[in-house]
Amino acid sequence: MEFPAVGYRDADSSGTLYYAGVYGHYWSSVAYSSNGAYHLGFNSGLLRVGSNNKQGGFSVRCVR
Repeated sequence: MEFPAVGYRDADSSGTLYYAGVYGHYWSSVAYSSNGAYHLGFNSGLLRVGSNNKQGGFSVRCVR
């Protein structure tokens, strides 16, 4: 299974795609508040689980 580094769309911008090919950000199905959810973020040297406002334009990938 692959998770490509597809970048993200900033919630405060006009839909600009940032860091495609450099960073990957994927939403989890687990919310931490009514406005936020957990996500997986990575690049070539970093892997982290964090949380962010749901307005962030992260990717979604179905994983079984």
